[in-house]
Amino acid sequence: MSVQISGSEIISLDPNAYVTDALYFMRRNNVRRLVVSNSNNIIGIFTIENGIRQILENRLEVRLNELKLKRPIFIENNDVKSIVRTMINENSDFVIYGGKYIITEKDVVRSFKWSSVKENIESISKDAIVVQPFTKISTCIEIMLKNNIRHLPVVNGIALGIVSARDIAYSYDSITGNTIVEKIMNVNLVTADDNNEINEAVNLMMERNVGSLIIKTSVKNKVKILTNRDLIKLIFSYIL
Repeated sequence: MSVQISGSEIISLDPNAYVTDALYFMRRNNVRRLVVSNSNNIIGIFTIENGIRQILENRLEVRLNELKLKRPIFIENNDVKSIVRTMINENSDFVIYGGKYIITEKDVVRSFKWSSVKENIESISKDAIVVQPFTKISTCIEIMLKNNIRHLPVVNGIALGIVSARDIAYSYDSITGNTIVEKIMNVNLVTADDNNEINEAVNLMMERNVGSLIIKTSVKNKVKILTNRDLIKLIFSYIL
């Protein structure tokens, strides 16, 4: 029998709420997306990408119904095969089940039985796009949106920290586009070696509650990265 995943109850906002309201609720509830609904009708999903785009454009007082929200992705079955297949086919990091629950990549990664996976991190980790400590937040956002990524290691010869789209969005009321990334980067790096088994990497990510791992290299200003999205793609190859 395939594993079924429950997810979490939906947190929603009215479409007349402002971007600042959405960012505040995201930070308070430590989530990366909010369902925008009118009564029982789901209109769309306000994502962390929506949030950082509005920070970049300095449009925080815009109502949610004025934005191009992400289309909600619904599923009828909450078994892991249906969820992962839909995530891959729809290029989405979440699905909505039963109109009441949202299931994310992290939920799937936590539920998968990694003991059957014998590959090392090297098989799925990739070279990271990096920035330097004095890089402006506006530049970081542009890089994230252009490359459809949510994590940027901050390097100066070696990895000094990492900044995520979540870090930027949660800092909406204390930064500007000209703020340098050094001011908000997370210096508590969670790292692993390429030769570590993926099972060990997942356990570390879950233990530290992070969505990415930094893999250091011997090359100056170069690091590799492993994310939940990489793990979802690996799960997909196992359940086909």
